[in-house]
Amino acid sequence: MRAILLIALLLVATHSYAKETRPDLSIVDIQGTKHVLTEDDFRQLQLDSIVVLDPVYNKHKRYAGYWLSDILTLARIHPDPNTVLTFTALDGYKASIAIADVVQSGAKAFVAIEDLDKADGWEKLQHGKEWISPGPYYLVWQTPMIDVTPSIKLPWPYQIAEISIHKPDEGLEKLFANSNDKSESVTSGYKVFQQNCMACHSLNLQGGVVGPELNVPKNILEYEDRKFLKDFISDPSSYRARSKMPAFNSTLTPQEIDDVLDYLAWMGKHKL
Repeated sequence: MRAILLIALLLVATHSYAKETRPDLSIVDIQGTKHVLTEDDFRQLQLDSIVVLDPVYNKHKRYAGYWLSDILTLARIHPDPNTVLTFTALDGYKASIAIADVVQSGAKAFVAIEDLDKADGWEKLQHGKEWISPGPYYLVWQTPMIDVTPSIKLPWPYQIAEISIHKPDEGLEKLFANSNDKSESVTSGYKVFQQNCMACHSLNLQGGVVGPELNVPKNILEYEDRKFLKDFISDPSSYRARSKMPAFNSTLTPQEIDDVLDYLAWMGKHKL
């Protein structure tokens, strides 16, 4: 009797684990309506495989999964070319790309659900102080030539929990107030912030939640020194070991970092 009970418990545990490793995926359309795709829904799609040059692992990888276009069709969503796709990860990280940029790049989005190079699961990758799996849903790209990186920067977010479609100017008034006191550096800083910082940080509660909110209730320049912030943005790991925040000294110029700080200071006068 005990043996039967033990087997039953193991079966329940195995079933629960399978559910935890392949959770539902939320798709939010442009009206804000959420469509939840379950494991049963995904069975209606054709499972495919793909080989990509993965910049996260910096090598070729093989994945099984579904084409993003098929997933959106399954959710009865047909995005307008003038809209934006945003992918939200389990930890709140947000990555966005305009559909027009996807079309221009010639790349095809693929939602990977299995690492075909690892029979026992996903190959782990370092994420700050942790080694994590990119599953259950990982966005990868099939580019026109597999060894050529497109000129348009394609996001490769992992641990995706939600995909949303929205207008490109959604929330703009909260991030770039309609004011006549914008300087050239503020405008430049806003663009740099959008492209490099909003995936993790929010301003006026617009953006990611991996890093701290930077404007409310206090603007970050109200409690942190500007020189420290410039040095920290350049190389966070020189201050905090295994920081999740990447170093920007190789991707942003000192002037661009100054522009971001000018923008943040300006936003301190335009709080939510």
